[in-house]
Amino acid sequence: YWFLLASHDRMPSWHVQATEGLPELTTLVLRKRMEELLEAPSSDTLQNSILPQYLPKRRWFAGKEGPIDAVRLCYGVRFGTATTPVLLSEIEVLGDGTANRYQLPFGLLREEDINTALPQQLALSRVRRAHQVGLITDAFVLEPFIRAVLRACQEGMRLSCGNGEGELRFESTEPLAGLALNDESAVRYLSAEQSNSSVVIGDRVVLKLIRRVNPGIHPELEMSAYLTAAGFANISPLLAWVSRVDEQHAPHLLMIAQGYLNNQGDAWAWTQNTLERAIRDQMEPTANDAEPHTDALAELSGFAALLGQRLGEMHLLLAAPTDDEAFRTRPSDASDSQHWATQISAELTRALDLLAQHRDNLDSDSQALVDDLQQQRDGLAEHISQLAVQAQGGLLMRVHGDLHLGQVLVVQGDAYLIDFEGEPARPLEARRAKHSPYKDVSGVLRSFDYAAAMILRSASAVDLSGPARQARQRVARQYLHQSRHAFVEAYGLATAAMPHAWQQTQGERAALELFCLEKAAYEITYEAENRPSWLAVPLHGLHGLISTWGESE
Repeated sequence: YWFLLASHDRMPSWHVQATEGLPELTTLVLRKRMEELLEAPSSDTLQNSILPQYLPKRRWFAGKEGPIDAVRLCYGVRFGTATTPVLLSEIEVLGDGTANRYQLPFGLLREEDINTALPQQLALSRVRRAHQVGLITDAFVLEPFIRAVLRACQEGMRLSCGNGEGELRFESTEPLAGLALNDESAVRYLSAEQSNSSVVIGDRVVLKLIRRVNPGIHPELEMSAYLTAAGFANISPLLAWVSRVDEQHAPHLLMIAQGYLNNQGDAWAWTQNTLERAIRDQMEPTANDAEPHTDALAELSGFAALLGQRLGEMHLLLAAPTDDEAFRTRPSDASDSQHWATQISAELTRALDLLAQHRDNLDSDSQALVDDLQQQRDGLAEHISQLAVQAQGGLLMRVHGDLHLGQVLVVQGDAYLIDFEGEPARPLEARRAKHSPYKDVSGVLRSFDYAAAMILRSASAVDLSGPARQARQRVARQYLHQSRHAFVEAYGLATAAMPHAWQQTQGERAALELFCLEKAAYEITYEAENRPSWLAVPLHGLHGLISTWGESE
């Protein structure tokens, strides 16, 4: 029998090797059941001591900077296997007058089964049963738990949470069963320490555990389900999901399983590698009798065109008529234009204020751009108002909403769009809002700008000679011009049938410029507040939009 106690005893000496290098952990002593973690005194130890120390160390925990006033274990549902029992659980964290919920499944790992470092690194406590010992750890890093989740999804399992918390529902689409996954399918962790946690099973499925739990329809599940059902091929298709439905019938997404895409990396990393190859090619011309270099810049331009085509295809699908209110489009009207003008002007004013504050820390060329922008303040506000009016009539629809090269996978040279979650810190309803599709277009164009800036700042640029610098500048300039043009042209061709109702002939151009200005202003604010050394990148981008926009059309 397991007796529920909390102590600070050390593990027996024969256990030191398995947990060597770990910080001192509290030992919880259980009688019999995992559910006893929810009862005093272990629950008190978890809530008052263990979790307040554990949570700030996790990357997925959003409250690192503020105080933790209290932690509450909301519920615990027995799950898993006999040898690797798990409590599916959510915890509520109170701090700065707000309450936030996080998902943290507790897994029990016996000492004799500890054979990898990750369960030890993410352990919350030790656990003792008579002469047997082990760890209480984040269950997501336990392979039997991952397999159990997929089985439960295929079986359509339902589990009551108790405590008035509703019911856990495991659900799947038909293709999951066809993958024929079993206990021999390899489990590979992508990372357990991001804003969410992801794992690949059998190189066929990616299972993502949503750490921050909120009531309402989750855009990742909603967009994946809609695009998968519509047959859009260039995404990771929806396979399964786990949610808690509370007593008010509100869903809370806990996990989502999607098809794994065997890829060449995300488009950001791929672009950086290809740009470096383009620089090497320029520095090392091919000899007459040698095999010619592949044209790296042509590859980048070709990929930009493919990305524009795929984004356009997705937008065209999302703009199709539907009875689903969440995906029904409408043309923007005068009130939308007024909202854009007010909001984007305010964001630009904030950006210009921050540029003025950081001016003296910038190089002389950047200082000149700051001065020029400051002199144009009134004109910029008027310019934004004009663009907002000209953009009236453009469709408002569901979009990716946070699209950049890091949200695109390169799969056999093709572009696949991923991660429809939106900004995790924003409310779900805000992430599900309808926008102009040019919000996504502007995100990609600004990402091109950052990619070009990155190679000019690259730490791997060990050759600081004049020819090397010139080669980098030449490649960055060519990449920006060619990729922007290829992307915008391909997007335009793919969306030629998009039923925009522009009120003015310049509507499309105005929408593109308007949302690029919005993105550049956001980037300036972000860099000024988080990464001042990068402030020159969006500064040059904003100035370029104002002075030479026609070059990037």
